[in-house]
Amino acid sequence: MKKILSLVLALCLVALCIGAAVADTENKTGSITIGNAAKGETYTIYKLFDATVNADDNDKVAYYGTIPSTMTAYFEYTSEGSNYVQAKDAAWADSAKTKMSDGLKDALDAWAKVQTSNAGTAVADGGPVVFSNLPLGYYVVTTSQGEQAISVDSTNLNPRVNDKNTTTVTADKTVDGTSYSIGDWITYTATFDTTNWIGDEQVKSYTISDTLPEFLSNVEILSLTIKQTGESDVSLTGYAFDSEKKIIIPWVTGENDNSIYKNGAQIVLVYRAKLTATANVNADNTNTVGITPNKDKTGDTPFNEHEEHDAKITTYAAALKKTDGTNALAGAKFAFKGLTVTETAAGIYTVVSYDATSTELGTVMSTDDNGKLYIVGLKENVTLKGVETEAPLGYNKLTDEISVPAQKMNEEIFKSSEDRYYDAKGNLLSSSSSYTTKKTVAKNLDELDATAVEVVNHAGTELPSTGGIGTTIFYIVGGLLVIGAAVILVARRKAHD
Repeated sequence: MKKILSLVLALCLVALCIGAAVADTENKTGSITIGNAAKGETYTIYKLFDATVNADDNDKVAYYGTIPSTMTAYFEYTSEGSNYVQAKDAAWADSAKTKMSDGLKDALDAWAKVQTSNAGTAVADGGPVVFSNLPLGYYVVTTSQGEQAISVDSTNLNPRVNDKNTTTVTADKTVDGTSYSIGDWITYTATFDTTNWIGDEQVKSYTISDTLPEFLSNVEILSLTIKQTGESDVSLTGYAFDSEKKIIIPWVTGENDNSIYKNGAQIVLVYRAKLTATANVNADNTNTVGITPNKDKTGDTPFNEHEEHDAKITTYAAALKKTDGTNALAGAKFAFKGLTVTETAAGIYTVVSYDATSTELGTVMSTDDNGKLYIVGLKENVTLKGVETEAPLGYNKLTDEISVPAQKMNEEIFKSSEDRYYDAKGNLLSSSSSYTTKKTVAKNLDELDATAVEVVNHAGTELPSTGGIGTTIFYIVGGLLVIGAAVILVARRKAHD
């Protein structure tokens, strides 16, 4: 009989629990308490076998009844003609007989699915669920969620059942685009699946964190919503990322720490940030969102659970080179429609903003001594449209509009890393992120030269005259006059002598 009770204690059944609902022999009734019942969860109990309990020794429990045909591989009668039940070796997963076998789990699961409850049903409101006045017996408890186990943690006359039927904590993050120009607003949507309990411990708050690297600024939360199956969405207001780039959401309320939201509720966070000039110009700019369940309301005692997800964006650069067809030309000036930039070095400009719909010319830029002009921080597939506003001295200014597409650049200028810290039990205590600019954009700009757009200026040409005799005759006559003057001067000196 003790073996069958141990079987009750060892139950780790997907979507099921088996509880020994026992009571004093005089009243012949007892109760089952689901101490960590998840809000919104429906609990249904079924009596599989009847039981008797010794009034002087509660550990002496005898179970009796009819063994279902689907479970004869796991249960047997104690003797021929007896209806008292004991467990077979196949019911155990280990030789010590402390864990239930997978085969019995499946058999109990299948049995419960075709039964009509003979003991009661209740929907949890966030606090414990109690089934009272139960006849002595061996019970199966199912839940509406049905993904993980429920187990028995007590052998007293009114056992307490713990619901391990929890959902998995997950994190997911999406971005509304894949490539941006510096200065653009980027909208992120982070989605988190939650659970109210992890094992036998209640989740009392959730911490949402985002690395929010240097390339993101002006972070704004647009909405924070809790979604629950069968209920209206709950909109939370007044939240913002703190100095540690975290948001802490309470998950319980009241003195009894009743769960506020249904088990499996989903958190949806929508926020936006502006892309800054520190963004990588071609490799992915990655920031990571994470969620951590906590054992307390303040987020100081996290579980050893942490889920995170990355979102990546990319920016590009454009380049042109000014020549006369052969040689580089410095000092040519250009402006492009809708493009505002700031100069970071000679011939190197970083995007401040770019409006592809604008027809107004933006910032005027000049080529460097090598005739080069670089524009860093554009979206993929952007093609700049603009004009030459001033040509180098001695060269004709272009009159046609020019087009300069964004080009790929392989420079990795930004890299992030994260360190995590755990306590002696393996619980995540905190995490810290560091960000290092590995190189400057200028060091690798020459990689753009092969694909840079070449803009050619032609030198000014000699304009036609109206048919005059030209200048040669004046050079000849002038030379003869000089020679003649010299001859006359020499002759006069000789005559004077």
